[in-house]
Amino acid sequence: MIEQLSLWWGDLQTYWTMVGQALRLQPAVFAQIQEMAGGLLLALLVVLLAGVSEAAAQSIVLFLNHVRFKRFGLALCMSLFSHFGGYLLWTTTIWLAGNALFAQNQPFHDVAAVVGLAYAPQLFSFLVLMPFLGNGIGIVLSLWSMLAVVVAVRAGFGIDTWQAVLLAAIGWMLVQLVRRTIGRPVRCIEQWLTSRA
Repeated sequence: MIEQLSLWWGDLQTYWTMVGQALRLQPAVFAQIQEMAGGLLLALLVVLLAGVSEAAAQSIVLFLNHVRFKRFGLALCMSLFSHFGGYLLWTTTIWLAGNALFAQNQPFHDVAAVVGLAYAPQLFSFLVLMPFLGNGIGIVLSLWSMLAVVVAVRAGFGIDTWQAVLLAAIGWMLVQLVRRTIGRPVRCIEQWLTSRA
């Protein structure tokens, strides 16, 4: 039992070290996550925690408005679902565009792992709620995440920087387009549920 806990603790320390390297935009960590056992799970954990961080900022407002627990949970679930949907769309777009434009035959799970780890800056999304500084922090986190995705795609695909920028930008633009068109009704429903809550 103690040996298993020791192994688990060592894995946890390794994972957080990798997250720290991703925050510092170190390319080697994005190549490493593709090769390690459990790399995709670590990436999905980063995406999940980033979504929880974003939802935490929203939950403070809900909590201050004395929202009932059931509605509170529904609002948080909608926020997490929206966050994870954006991640999947960005990952899929990068994977498809990489294969189509640059003949990169990367397995989908490798692309999902590097893009998921690149979500590390979004772990600080809870800071967006700060008075006066929230919007600026949100912009910085978005730019930081975009840079992380560029570094991740460049290291993960082994391509030139301009190609990585193009792939990351295509994915980002598609996510923005979907949020402002097809995703608008979903966003309206989410806002309606939040206001009802």
